[in-house]
Amino acid sequence: MKQKKSFNINPFVLIFCVVIICGLFTFIITPGTLVDGVYTALPRNQLTFNNVFNFFRAIPMGLKDTSNLVILILTIGAALEIYKRTGAIDAGIDVLVRKFGQQSRSFLLIVMIVVFSAMGGFLGWIEVLIPFMPLVVAMVLALGYDTLTAVAIVTIGSMAGFMAGPTNLYTVAVCNGILQTMGILPEGSDVFVGLNFRLVLWVVITGISAIYIMTYAGKVHKDPSKSLVADVDVSDLANAEGEEVKFTASHALVLLSILAAMIMTVIGMKYGFDGVKWSIDDVSAIFLASAIFSGFVGKMKPAGIADAFIAGARGAVGGALIVGFARAVYWIMNAANINATIVYHATQLLKGMPPFAAAIGIVILVSLINGLIPSGSGKGALLSPIIIPIAMELGLTSQTSVLAYQFGDGITNMFWFSYGTLLIFLSYGKVSLQKWWKFFVPLMAIFFVVAFAALGIAIATGF
Repeated sequence: MKQKKSFNINPFVLIFCVVIICGLFTFIITPGTLVDGVYTALPRNQLTFNNVFNFFRAIPMGLKDTSNLVILILTIGAALEIYKRTGAIDAGIDVLVRKFGQQSRSFLLIVMIVVFSAMGGFLGWIEVLIPFMPLVVAMVLALGYDTLTAVAIVTIGSMAGFMAGPTNLYTVAVCNGILQTMGILPEGSDVFVGLNFRLVLWVVITGISAIYIMTYAGKVHKDPSKSLVADVDVSDLANAEGEEVKFTASHALVLLSILAAMIMTVIGMKYGFDGVKWSIDDVSAIFLASAIFSGFVGKMKPAGIADAFIAGARGAVGGALIVGFARAVYWIMNAANINATIVYHATQLLKGMPPFAAAIGIVILVSLINGLIPSGSGKGALLSPIIIPIAMELGLTSQTSVLAYQFGDGITNMFWFSYGTLLIFLSYGKVSLQKWWKFFVPLMAIFFVVAFAALGIAIATGF
């Protein structure tokens, strides 16, 4: 019997095709600007050499716009290779699993889901969690699960938490800050108004995420053939199996160095050092410092550290490049000024709707726009001045409108291939886009049902 060939979507090919399609639309859609909710049409883009050349210019410009993330991914890949060559990661995971991992594996997974959800929901972090992914993959594999489980823990954990966002600086704070400048909210008021309801939503969404992930994880642990990535070779991602690894003082110092880098990342991004808050570049720097320190502690020679750094960065090139490719979709449309036109005309479709239909319309509208403009804060700054006044005219409160925006932005962060960070997370676990969609789409449907129910409650209670 002839075996059916599997068809895999190459994300680079997919994104470049989307860039070309979007580039063609720049000659069809009228450009415009959208400032403080006021739309102004601009002359049509002409079919000139430079405008056509934007099809190819979009990729390097996308890489340029996301250079801090590209550098972070390369640095993390390099640092991880150094950590691995010291033997500390394998030894640490071996100790963890042998001591209590197998007896408490479900508890460990749930704890990780809640922790990542808290980071996404209360700190608004997603990209900053990239350094955690390879370590979570190695740990989850050692516990007897698959890489899809590991990817789901970090991706759904952080992004579902981000969606609920009780104190999310990048959606709730941005939207409410704009509402203050518009005079809808009192100037200087708390940007996290409506915190109690969002806290309840965070608990509900985190609980649903944990149940969904643990159901799949339990099935895979019981029967590995049920894994959606059972046909993928992940031997290079797992820690070495065999006899018990001797855990040495140098291993402990390397692991403490990794832990210190993570703790300093949290403190630096949240509070800063010497009055200066950290950015993505500082996260790259702290892991570079940790990697060099770990190399010397692990008795590696300078040349050996350099070789490991290059080898690790080489292995991370694919994940780094995908960020720039994904950003290219946004860049080519923004360079042609058609983003504002799309947003403006799409929001006009909401007019005349009853309140609940308008709330659902906002979720659907933002979900679609999210495929073109993945940035939560950038999209919020563009959409809020126009979409919230329309929603309020239709009978929604400002916070119900913001909540609808949160759901539209957050749910599809876990779906759209134009979101580079999602593709990075998938690449760390060798999970293809199709297999991720097969796993996630049912949960996405559940999230939409929860979102619509939450909006119904918000409208009924005057949230």
